[in-house]
Amino acid sequence: MEEVPTRIEPAFFEDSIPPILADLVVEIQGAASLLGQSLNEDAAFELSDLVRVMNCYYSNLIEGHNTRPKDIERALAGAELEEATRPLALEAKAHVVVQREIDQLNRLGKLPIPTSGEFISWVHRRFYEEMPAEFRFVEQADGQKFEIVPGVFRAKAEDDVSVGRHQPPSSQYVLAFMKHFSERYKSAQTGATNRIIAIAAAHHRLNFIHPFTDGNGRVSRLMSHAMAQNSGIGGKGLWSISRGLARGLNDKTEYKRMMDHADQQRMSDRDGRGNLSAKALQDYCEWFLSVALDQIKFSNVVFAFDTLEARYRKLAETLIDDKRAPDVISAVLKHGTMDRGDISLITKTSDRTARNTLKEILDLGFLKSSTPKTPVRIAFPLDYRDRLFPNLFADVEVDAPAPKVPAFLMKTETKSTTMPLATASLDVEFQKRIDFVPMLLQTMGIQFIIGKIAAEALADSGGQEVDWRDVEDRVITEAIGEHGFSRTAVIDDLSKFSPGTLTENQKDDLTMRVYEAAPQLVAKYNKKFEGRGPKR
Repeated sequence: MEEVPTRIEPAFFEDSIPPILADLVVEIQGAASLLGQSLNEDAAFELSDLVRVMNCYYSNLIEGHNTRPKDIERALAGAELEEATRPLALEAKAHVVVQREIDQLNRLGKLPIPTSGEFISWVHRRFYEEMPAEFRFVEQADGQKFEIVPGVFRAKAEDDVSVGRHQPPSSQYVLAFMKHFSERYKSAQTGATNRIIAIAAAHHRLNFIHPFTDGNGRVSRLMSHAMAQNSGIGGKGLWSISRGLARGLNDKTEYKRMMDHADQQRMSDRDGRGNLSAKALQDYCEWFLSVALDQIKFSNVVFAFDTLEARYRKLAETLIDDKRAPDVISAVLKHGTMDRGDISLITKTSDRTARNTLKEILDLGFLKSSTPKTPVRIAFPLDYRDRLFPNLFADVEVDAPAPKVPAFLMKTETKSTTMPLATASLDVEFQKRIDFVPMLLQTMGIQFIIGKIAAEALADSGGQEVDWRDVEDRVITEAIGEHGFSRTAVIDDLSKFSPGTLTENQKDDLTMRVYEAAPQLVAKYNKKFEGRGPKR
C-alpha cells in the first residue's frame, strides 16, 4: 500500500449520512440540551471542574495508569504528594490543566477548529509542557530512549511506530497525512449533524495516523472533548467521553476492539470507495455516538438538581448538628451564590446565629468564598465527593437509562453465544455451521471473512463437497496477510465457525497450519507499509 494521505479514507460520510447515525445525533442533541438545565450556572461551573478530573481519571485508566482521584485533586491544589504517586498524579494534573484551557477558550468564543493541525499540535505541546520530566521520554523496542518534543509531529525514521498490528504512516509522511486530516474534517464543519458525527470519525482517524511519538490517545480524547464543545453538545462541561470509552456499553474491552475494527481495509466493492472499510467506520461511529449518548444520559441523572440536593442534604444532616445547615446549602445550591447577610433569612435566626451556622458549613468545605466577607458559593469538597457522587469513579448502580447497544454488536454477541456446542453429533454440528454461513456475512472482522470465503466456496461447489481445508487456508491468508489479525483470533474464530474444524484433531491441524503460515503472512502485511513513497 502506498503511503498517501487518502489511506485514511473514507474520513466521513459525504454521499449520505447513515440514518442510524442521524438518529443518534438527534438524541444526543436533545439529551445534551437538558444537561445542567436545572442547575445554577455557578453550581454547574463548579461541577464541571469535577468532571474534568473524572475525564482525566478515565483517560489515564485507558492508558493503564490508575491514578486515585484524591491524588489528582491534591496535585491540582499544589499539595505535597507521596513519592510513589507523584508522577502519575502530575501526569493527570497536566490533562486537567489542558482541558481547563480548552474550556476557557470555548467560553471566550476563541476555540479553534479542533481538528486543525495547529490545535492538535497545541494540545500535545501544552500537555507535555505540564508533564513531569520522567514522562517526557519514549523507549524504543531496542531499549533506546528518545525525548518527546512537545507539539511536534513524527518526522524522522526513528519515530516510526507500530501499534499492535496496525502500522501507522511512516514518520516522513505524517505532516502530509495531518494536512489531509485537517482539510477533510474542516469540510465536516457544515451543519450540526456533520460536526457531531465527525467527533467519532476523527477520533479514530487521528489515532490511525498516530501523529506523535507518544500521547496520541490522550490528545485524541481531548480533541473529541473540544469537538463536543464546538458542536454544541458540551452540556456545560458536565459529561465525559473518556468515562464512556473506558467503560464501554457492555464491557471495558470495547474501545480497543472498536478502534481495531475501524482499522479494517475495505472488504468488497460494496464497502465504500476508500482504502478503509466504510461499513467498519459506520459501525465505529454508531458505537462511539452510542457511548456519548449513554454518558450524557448518565450525567443528566447524576447532576439533576433534585437528586443532587437530596444527596447533599443527607450528607449535611449526617455531619452537622445544626439542623438549619441543610437549608442553607440547598439555598446556595439553588441560587449559585448568596450574600452572607442573607443567610439569616434562610435560617430564620439572628445574624450571630446565622454566622455560626455558616462558619460550620464553611469549615467543612460545603460552601466557599473568595474572602471572609464576599458572597458564598457552593462547593463539592474532596473529602466527601465519594458520598456526593458515588458513581463517578466506581461501578455503583445509578437510576439512569440503560445504554442503547448498537444492533451489530448485539448480533455478534448473539451469534457467538448461540452457536451449537461441540458436544452435538458431528453431522448435526457440520450442517448447523453450513446453515450459519449467511449469518456470518452480517458480522465483522474474521467472522465476515469466514462467511465471505465459505459462501463463495459453497456457491462454486455446485452441490459437490467443499474442500474446507482450502477454505480455511484462504481465510488464514486474508485475515493475517491482508488485515493483520492475530494468530489466536484466527484460530479461535475458525474453530467456532468453520465446518471443517469440528474435532480436536482438526483443531490441532488448524493451529499448526496457522502457526506455520503466520511468519510469512505477518511479514507480507507489514511490508505493505514499508518503503512506499507518495504518488506523484
